[in-house]
Amino acid sequence: MLKTAVPTGLSVLLLAIGTTDGHGLNGTSATVSITTVSGYAGHAFVYAQVSQSTLAYPAPTGTGHQSPYFSEWIRQPLATTSCQWIWAVYVFDRATNVQINAPPPTAPQPNFGTTTTVCASPTTTPVDQPPAPDANARLDLDLQVRVSPAIATAGSASVVSAVLSSALTQDLNLYLSMAIEDWSVTTWAVDFGDGQSQTLNGPNGTAIQVSHTYQSAGRYDARTVAFISGHAQAAAYDRYGTVHLLRRPFSVEVGNHALATAGPRPLRRYEPPQAEVGVVPYLGAASGTDAGPAFRHIEVLRGALTTLSVHLLINREGLLVVGGVSRGFGQSRLTGWRFDGGPSDAPAGTGTVPHRAHGGGEVMLLQWNNPDRIVGNQRIDYIVPVTLFVETRFPDGHLASYVIASSFSVSVDFAAQSG
Repeated sequence: MLKTAVPTGLSVLLLAIGTTDGHGLNGTSATVSITTVSGYAGHAFVYAQVSQSTLAYPAPTGTGHQSPYFSEWIRQPLATTSCQWIWAVYVFDRATNVQINAPPPTAPQPNFGTTTTVCASPTTTPVDQPPAPDANARLDLDLQVRVSPAIATAGSASVVSAVLSSALTQDLNLYLSMAIEDWSVTTWAVDFGDGQSQTLNGPNGTAIQVSHTYQSAGRYDARTVAFISGHAQAAAYDRYGTVHLLRRPFSVEVGNHALATAGPRPLRRYEPPQAEVGVVPYLGAASGTDAGPAFRHIEVLRGALTTLSVHLLINREGLLVVGGVSRGFGQSRLTGWRFDGGPSDAPAGTGTVPHRAHGGGEVMLLQWNNPDRIVGNQRIDYIVPVTLFVETRFPDGHLASYVIASSFSVSVDFAAQSG
């Protein structure tokens, strides 16, 4: 195989190609030469030919052809700076088995027993020869599959990557009578090993990266297959020894795999917020927006219906702990409340009814007709028990609801002794 733009370029890459005068079938002089069949995309295929006056005969290898000549190609070491090894070409008359290109006894060294030699290279090779160790008949592709990170946490994303590399992007490496005209990956198929798979159609190049999340802990065999299609060309002898160029489509699958490990999910703990109730008192209807902070202790007028705006006072927000490490605080809001005390002194139908749930934006209506009691010269405040309904959203998006028991205290003006 010779890569060249035109067949005439062949003479530049051939070494010591002699023209040997031998004797043909009718006793006339025969000349051995190396010629080519021009291929697609700059490829040409090399073979031996015997010329007699106006006639030319191919000299194929083997005995399965009807050409009057046949050849043998032998690899010979040369180890010069310009040529590491050569093909020594021996051409024989099929009828007599007599070599027609033997050198004269006075031929200079190195003498390989023939005057026809071809310097071998990755782009110069004969037709119809068996593969040599450094001229393999294979599409030399290397598919590497990796999973990153090597050990992931179940529930977190992993990336399966596949890279298809080739020493030659347009050739079957060096195949003695074949070359690749073109090839490409038409489809990528990825099996993640957990029952999930993904197919990428169309031109995706020679590398892909696919994200996947393993939901459960374990070890998984992530497999990737590249489906490759293209066209190959080859030079082959027919029964008469004449060389013909063939062009055929081909397809091949290249697969590889990598182990993916998903570790157990770390223990997540959601610590509830530490919170209390706070109120803002009003005589009459509450304003649209509360001015100032809410209070844990308030003073009200005896016998006055008091409006109380209920608030959530956070002492410490809800905390997300992952694997024993704090991962941030949540954000809590009051969704509702419930008055858990006894009936107040409010007129019938006006005060808040005990043990009934209310929305977070509703107000509490209470009234005290009796002042604080005094015991041992100490005023005893009224204690108002309240149950808070709280919703907390944590940094990882987890939403939790909590029920928090709390209370606030109330001082009613005027001591009992005052009547």
